Amino acid sequence: MRALAGLLALAAVAVAQPVLNSGPLLEKARYLQRDLIEKHFEDGLYVSIVPVLPSGQKLQHSIDEPGNVIHAGVWTGRYLAGVAYQYAMTHDPWVRRHGGEILAALRLEQEVTGKPGLLARGYVKGHGPVEGFERGGDSRKWHQGQGRFSNYRFYSDVSVDNFNAVLYGYALYYDLAADATQKKIIAYDVDRLMTHLLDNQYRIIDVDGNVTQWGHVGMDPDPARDAYYEKFYAKDRALYTAGPEWRPSLRASLMVLPDLLIANHITGKAKYRDEYRKVVERFRANPEPSRNTKPSLEALAAVDHSEEGQDYEALFNLIRYENDPQLLAIYGRWVDDLWKMNWMEGNSLYTFMTLALLPQKWEPATPGSTPPISGPALAHYKESLELAVNTLRRYKVDRVLHPVMNSIREEIAQNPFLDDDRQKQAAKPLPIDQRPLDNEYAWKGNPYQLDGWLKPRVTAIQYSCDDPLVMWFSDARGKAYMTRDGMKTWQNVSAGLLGAHVTNLAASPERTYVLYAETDHGLHMTRDGGMSWEVAKDNPPMPVYETDKWQRIANVDLQMDEQHRLRRRTKDGVESSGMNGWRIPLATWMIPTPQGMMAGGPGGAYLTTDGNIWMEVKLWQELETGAADYLHAYWMGRYYGFVGKS
Repeated sequence: MRALAGLLALAAVAVAQPVLNSGPLLEKARYLQRDLIEKHFEDGLYVSIVPVLPSGQKLQHSIDEPGNVIHAGVWTGRYLAGVAYQYAMTHDPWVRRHGGEILAALRLEQEVTGKPGLLARGYVKGHGPVEGFERGGDSRKWHQGQGRFSNYRFYSDVSVDNFNAVLYGYALYYDLAADATQKKIIAYDVDRLMTHLLDNQYRIIDVDGNVTQWGHVGMDPDPARDAYYEKFYAKDRALYTAGPEWRPSLRASLMVLPDLLIANHITGKAKYRDEYRKVVERFRANPEPSRNTKPSLEALAAVDHSEEGQDYEALFNLIRYENDPQLLAIYGRWVDDLWKMNWMEGNSLYTFMTLALLPQKWEPATPGSTPPISGPALAHYKESLELAVNTLRRYKVDRVLHPVMNSIREEIAQNPFLDDDRQKQAAKPLPIDQRPLDNEYAWKGNPYQLDGWLKPRVTAIQYSCDDPLVMWFSDARGKAYMTRDGMKTWQNVSAGLLGAHVTNLAASPERTYVLYAETDHGLHMTRDGGMSWEVAKDNPPMPVYETDKWQRIANVDLQMDEQHRLRRRTKDGVESSGMNGWRIPLATWMIPTPQGMMAGGPGGAYLTTDGNIWMEVKLWQELETGAADYLHAYWMGRYYGFVGKS
């Protein structure tokens, strides 16, 4: 791949030298970008989450290995912004060529839908149902590209965050990195996107002719549309208007305001500035609904961090392109509202954005030059900047989504208020290397999140009677899985059960691929390992696992106690912890197998042959997230002089 070849030349990082979390920030940036291109980059599109494959295998980014492609558009737009800052700092021709590949992907996101100005959320190569989405799921939003794009399958239903992230990336790349040809590409695509939006009264209209689920980018300032918006926002009315009358605040149109200024700046067309003025003049005099900006524990528990990210992104370009002092004062208050709630969180991107906008917006005299003296006037300037840079230093280079369970750590004070998902939170922000990895973009993640990526309880393990590489297991989610290569890869074999919840398994003692599954819909059996199922005609004995009793392995006994701790007892009666090497010291199951004792809990599954040394066993498909978030914040920090080369 051309991009990878260029990056390898750019990086100059010796393969023999491992990159450490605590290593120089530039070295981490080079390593993480190379990892991103090797695993998360296909036809210019950044796919944030991908499966971890065995060594030597390469992702195809096809219908069989799609990753989380339905969110690819939004993160590709934000990655483009990071590449813009990277070029501004390095002026490396490879970086600009890399940006061109991303622009081509964003163009493809429009072309593949067959509808000018309508973005896809993401696309993959191939034909047929997409693994993990359409196979046993809902295919209403998946479509096949047409004509020269017929080899792509795309996901529609694009939302406001996808739309705005792409425009955000376009704006920064246009200003900081694009050559003349790339500027024409961006101008053409931005004009199509915004024409689609304005022609449809500030709404994104999908391939089926309907508004997408989250496709209201702003409010049309035409008073004739008021009844429509009042009805549409009836359930959340208090977020948009203050008082009994329908008088939406200007802030209710935050998402579209920068889009109009970006379009005017990039295309040079006055109609977009005129439309911007209409929105401002229609709504600016309306009172804003009250907002809780006091960071109490209750308020922090209710924060939508993903929504905050969209607000910061919108405000950043809105203030960059606006010069009216009165409007800048309004927009500055909106930034300050956000800042009061999260200056202490060590969010690198939000911090760098805020310090570049408040107390007044500024650009470096030359990329990377020292920030102006006026910067420290912002409340918590020094402390927040130290936290933000420290976050980049603690950012983990291992991007696999490993289980994390901080809720059992007594030294971490917990917030008495639960978040909107009814989950426990920490009372203070956790360092980025201690909390669970955010699934796609760290800066939208919850810095108070305690637990994440926890594994379910295993309910049964069965081996084939005559092939030691073949085995099955079921878990508390009711799924059954089969391996045919000694646990290197697994296949979900539950689809043929039509939604039945598996509770136990029993393998035939005589036939390799005959397996019985006990489910909430009765007993089923398969003759082909799980590819097809039928109601069982006989009733074989099902295994019973007794985790509360001492069980012998080699010369020691193991038991799971009431506190979910695994105890180890030697033949002379000495007891000790039996969980050496476990990621999370909690056990929820223990099952003897022909290969040794297997046990596990929220942290994963483990195997021991001597009752002392445990080896982690990969029973579930591991996933890995990319590092576009780090690259975005790092190069932005370098551009504004907040981050040095080291």
